Amino acid sequence: MDHDNILVLDSIGKKFGDIVALENVDLSIRRGEVHVVCGENGAGKSTLMNILVGIHSADGGKIFFNGKETKIRDPLAAGAMGIGMVHQHFTLVPSMSVAENLFLGHHLLRFGIFSDHRTMVERADILIDTYSFALDPEAIVSSLSVGQRQRVEILKALVFDAELLILDEPTAVLTPPEVEELLKVITNLRDRGRTVLFITHKLREVKAVSDRVTILRRGKNISTHITKTVTENDIARDMVGRDVFLTGRQGQDHGMRTFGESVLQLENVSITNSSGRLLLDNIDLDVRAGEVLGVAGVDGNGQTELAEAIAGLIPIQAGAIRLDGTDITHVSVAGRQEVGLGFVPEDRLDRGLSSNMSVAENMAATNYLREGILRRGFVDKDQLTEFTQKGIEQFDIRGAKPDLAVASLSGGNMQKVVLAREFAREPKALLVSQPTRGLDIGASEFVYSEILSAADKGNGILLISSELSEIFALADRIAVIYSGCIMQVLTREDADEETIGILMNGGKEHAA
Repeated sequence: MDHDNILVLDSIGKKFGDIVALENVDLSIRRGEVHVVCGENGAGKSTLMNILVGIHSADGGKIFFNGKETKIRDPLAAGAMGIGMVHQHFTLVPSMSVAENLFLGHHLLRFGIFSDHRTMVERADILIDTYSFALDPEAIVSSLSVGQRQRVEILKALVFDAELLILDEPTAVLTPPEVEELLKVITNLRDRGRTVLFITHKLREVKAVSDRVTILRRGKNISTHITKTVTENDIARDMVGRDVFLTGRQGQDHGMRTFGESVLQLENVSITNSSGRLLLDNIDLDVRAGEVLGVAGVDGNGQTELAEAIAGLIPIQAGAIRLDGTDITHVSVAGRQEVGLGFVPEDRLDRGLSSNMSVAENMAATNYLREGILRRGFVDKDQLTEFTQKGIEQFDIRGAKPDLAVASLSGGNMQKVVLAREFAREPKALLVSQPTRGLDIGASEFVYSEILSAADKGNGILLISSELSEIFALADRIAVIYSGCIMQVLTREDADEETIGILMNGGKEHAA
């Protein structure tokens, strides 16, 4: 056994019924390194991590930690060994302080009875100072930014001296500046002797922070590389099994592209909630035929309200919305669809699908007349099946059949049902919100190509995405939204991550 390795997995296998989740996976993590594990949805990443923290048990193989073979029976046992995990969804208590969250479930006591608040604060302060986390141990968690809360989650794992820290998709909810800060935190942890196992699908982050990278595909370890010796394209190729391109309009100069007339206009659109707080404040946007206009911003800054106002799901209190020259401000959802609006909502279950209906019924919901499925008031079942099967094949909706309940599909494949339905309509204006959320890199590549293909056909695309790389890959112009206001609309040539990041945080330095 190589004593430079803190963790060694030898031929780990795991099945769920007849499904092979992991097949003879070997993995070694060196002490004091940042090691990234990446792969598509269903590659086995989550299963492997859950085995490491005792949520699942392996069906076969051996685990060695600090040179000794071990069985990790549950998360408590993993923590006692020195393995800590920071999950993508935070587990903090918002009403408690930073210090109280750090010692939650392990409260320090005085006289065996009373909570020793002062000692917890002192110990938290030492830990915060050690890792330069810039946190107030007595601050209430609800008052912290998302990035600060994530640091509290990391400290929760470190407070009991975790040697191996597992970070599961840690940048999913962060702004670009917060991502950069987290990457510095990870580097600092490594420099202080901690070992970090980092799960991510964002290839730029793999290159930015890791020493080595392991790629899983369909439950198998495909390769492990010294990160500096491989490119992002090399990693993507191993993940998918073929060359993948997520760079948008290949070989095209955004500045040379020309667009048609406006197909979607918002003029001074404002929305207030029941208490009178402005959710959208005098929004002006103009989407032209053949253009992709990207809306960038941290989740919760008005993107949901913007999308639902355009779709007709919520009313606006002021302003106007026009589609291809027609005022649709007070038109129904169905009426907007008839005029030529397509809508892919961010919440596929709540807004995009009816989970108790079949794949065919969901896919045809806005296409009955256009596709000739409804004839003389009756559904042509053969035409419905043919239309649905075409969408299933075109969008590679895995596990789907026309008569299968859509709820039986994975989240990513549910998303593909919504995309197939809306793209089939070839709307004049297509509003697409978080289109690749839950999709793996291969499926994302396909969605990118469909968005660009729709724009090339003359459709106007309004793309709302929290993935800045997605905005940069697809958008011809970028509008940055903060606290319900459009901070600035930039051409793709004038936009860079630093400028967008400042605007996403409400900065005015570059605002018009």
